[in-house]
Amino acid sequence: MGQSLAVKYRPTKFEDVCGQTITVKILEKALESKNFKHAYLFAGDSGCGKTTLARIFAMQLNQGIGNPIEIDAASNNGVDQVRTIIDSANERSLDSEYKIFIIDECHAITTAGWQAFLKSIEETPEYTIYIFCTTDPIKVPQTILNRVQRYNITKIATEDITKRLLYICKQEGFTNYEQACDFIAKTSNGCMRDAIMRLDQCANFSTDLTMENVKQILNDISYEAMFRLTVGLQDKKEDQILHIIDKLYSSGVDLKHFIDNYLEFILDLTKYILFKNMQLTSIPAYLEPAVQQTVQIPDSLVWFKKFTDLLLQIKLDIKYDTSYKSTIEAYLLRTCR
Repeated sequence: MGQSLAVKYRPTKFEDVCGQTITVKILEKALESKNFKHAYLFAGDSGCGKTTLARIFAMQLNQGIGNPIEIDAASNNGVDQVRTIIDSANERSLDSEYKIFIIDECHAITTAGWQAFLKSIEETPEYTIYIFCTTDPIKVPQTILNRVQRYNITKIATEDITKRLLYICKQEGFTNYEQACDFIAKTSNGCMRDAIMRLDQCANFSTDLTMENVKQILNDISYEAMFRLTVGLQDKKEDQILHIIDKLYSSGVDLKHFIDNYLEFILDLTKYILFKNMQLTSIPAYLEPAVQQTVQIPDSLVWFKKFTDLLLQIKLDIKYDTSYKSTIEAYLLRTCR
């Protein structure tokens, strides 16, 4: 079984980490001065590099000797499991200067588990370091937050994701990948891991990463549907509007999620009307001709602003609606009249 691209190109040095410049600089400075803490919290969205940063930091702390102990708190979250971790933390490492625990998904730890952790975090042995990672820091008790050094791991900029994907494609010998990298980066919502996994998925089908191949593999009908829906609304083609919504619904698309994406899409078109710059949008650059055609209507800015207000209202009204397909259709038909 071949190694996945996400594993093969996972950073092993700080200089390879994308998009976390400030956090990396602080950690490097702490290593240089040997002024580090015994409990850290890395908080951020999934796939942005929390665990990767924790591993690199841990290896740097121990100068490449030994390995950190990684624990999935989602399945080791009770007080008994936490006490086992604490007992181990009180023992010196046999092969490195520091015994380092990387505790992933730490927000899953129970209240009793955190209470057991509290004393150990307050009085951590000098040879022990905890690095907690979480996608949901709100669930971490304030008593813990007050005792750890917290770093917010941000979503990665689209340009940084694109550069990384281009690098991987070049290293792997892929062809016709420039547009594909831009497309995948812009549709990965700031998540490097997801972007590389999607690239891997496409490359498993063909290393010739033309947009035709990429769109076929990723089954991306959203942009086509959103452009067609927008034109249908502008032209007041009620049958086309209902057909698009019904096709999305029948194919298993979550219409609530579609409305979220569609709102972002309409905002991007509004930005393009204002600034004529695709870099300010999350729409892939190869779609600029379609964007230009879609915004070329009389009083375009007025229309798009009014439609943005309508989508905000739809989003609000379908939040707890069980018949949201009908609600969406009714609102969109109202736009035509």
